[in-house]
Amino acid sequence: MRMEKKSATTHFLLSALFGLSVFLFFGLVYPHHLHYHEQFQLFLSTPAYFLQLMAKPGGLAEYIASFLTQFFLFSWSGAAIMAVLLTSLQMIIASVSRRLRENPLYYPLSFIPAFFFWSLLCDENMMPAGILSVLIAMVTWRGYLEVKHIGWKTLYLVILIPITYWFGGGSAVIPVMGIITCEWMNKESRWSNKVLTTLCALSVTVAVLLLIPLLLPQFPYKRMLFGTDFFRFPVYYPTGIPVLWGFLWLIPVINLFLPASLKKTGKSRLLFISSLVLIFVAGGLLVMANRDAGKEEVMAYDHYVRMQHWDKVIKMADRRSPSSPLAVACLNLALCKSGKMSDNMFHYFQNGPEGLIPTFTRDFTIPMITGEIYYHLGFINTAQRFAFESMESLPNYWKSGRALKRLAETNLINGEYQVAAKYLRILTHTTFYKKWAHYVLGLLRNETAINTHPEWGYLRTYRSKTDFLDSENEKDMMLGILLQQNLTHYMAYEYLLSYCLLAKDLEHFMEYFPLGMKLRYDTLPVSYQEALLYVWSLSHEDPLKTVPYSVSDKVRQQLAAYQQLYLNASDPEQALKKNYSGTYWYYLHFR
Repeated sequence: MRMEKKSATTHFLLSALFGLSVFLFFGLVYPHHLHYHEQFQLFLSTPAYFLQLMAKPGGLAEYIASFLTQFFLFSWSGAAIMAVLLTSLQMIIASVSRRLRENPLYYPLSFIPAFFFWSLLCDENMMPAGILSVLIAMVTWRGYLEVKHIGWKTLYLVILIPITYWFGGGSAVIPVMGIITCEWMNKESRWSNKVLTTLCALSVTVAVLLLIPLLLPQFPYKRMLFGTDFFRFPVYYPTGIPVLWGFLWLIPVINLFLPASLKKTGKSRLLFISSLVLIFVAGGLLVMANRDAGKEEVMAYDHYVRMQHWDKVIKMADRRSPSSPLAVACLNLALCKSGKMSDNMFHYFQNGPEGLIPTFTRDFTIPMITGEIYYHLGFINTAQRFAFESMESLPNYWKSGRALKRLAETNLINGEYQVAAKYLRILTHTTFYKKWAHYVLGLLRNETAINTHPEWGYLRTYRSKTDFLDSENEKDMMLGILLQQNLTHYMAYEYLLSYCLLAKDLEHFMEYFPLGMKLRYDTLPVSYQEALLYVWSLSHEDPLKTVPYSVSDKVRQQLAAYQQLYLNASDPEQALKKNYSGTYWYYLHFR
């Protein structure tokens, strides 16, 4: 009795250690993948939404997962949910294994599928519904092991296999395979009972597979086999899913083949510890190998931009300069909103105009990020189009809470109150957007409240009010039109000149520069000083003394030193990198 209690305590501590590892991973290393899941779904607390999901295989798993994914808006609550789900999976595997046969090694082996699933979840398109799906399947298998009489077993199979399939999707194959295997491995079971169980399980499974295309002809058959939305791309299922199902069947079954003498030998503890260490180390390496740090970085930038935490965006870049166009675009937006763009943008890596306003792509991620830039600039209609395109491009045909919120805002700013109300009424059925939606519904048609709002009133003042063709190849022209409508539009001016600098189009930079006279900078931004002085030096003698612009002595001295190294060094790029990589001149010549 004391040994069993000690063993139970050890198992609990190991499961807690695993859960803590998952919690810290998603809380510290991978939090923004959780935010990514939350923004591309819309859980509604309505009967219609529940019935819509329950009308297809795997619906219950999807509904519960969708409910839980709402809480991914807060990374630590999302991390706790992922820890509970993966730990529950490990514990139900251990429970099935122990029920089949008591053996010291069954508990370390139960961590293998949990670690494997954890590694699959490093893919941002692997949906949390997949965990609920296999949990439902394993609970069905575990319940069968408590049934004793063959008649009740048969009835259990007839009822529970279809229910498991409808609630959890194609993972229902796991208990079917497990039950058949365990019956044939059970020496105490009669041969007739083994045959009856096998025929019953297979007959019910085949019947389900034959009936499902007749009941749901609108879905592709392959999609019905797996379940409808366990992977974000319904037409593609990674090989990891059937491999996982194989693990969930195989690990408990392996326990039946382990030598019974293990529990009687002194080597059992050594085997237990060594196998546990091996599984934890290998599992941890597998998870880290599947981790995509690049995508996590872009998701982090996008999340902070979405929440308008401009200081956090800049702090991230200060720790490690971003390199992808999307991350750089988020950084430049944060710099502009913080009033630091024209002074500091070349202190960070810049990859041309694409890192300022990324080109539209028929995708569900890039338009969402690019739409933030257009929104804050005042291109309200373009921001609205990008939000709608992003939501409608979701491969699983779901809706997006983030996109609906933006659509409500853009229509509110444009004065399209009926359309805004339509989106807001949908959001009133959510958990975390409900309060905001009720607040905005109360502002509809209240022109004074909207016009004095710090964000919507500002955007109403500076939004584009003229018709023009949106051209991806003429973004400078679009920015110019926006600026000419109101020459005090700081962001439009900053983006227009930054676009010219990044495109190395100094001719248009010189043409657009005088448009900012009404902004009355206390000090001319450093990047503008560098560009103006460089252009002046190309066509004038003694430019450092004759330049007519407000260029500081420091910038004049830097250009003189820069020119000296540029003309005389054998490898000017390396010679200039240390002291001048943060200047516009270095970007102009070497980027």
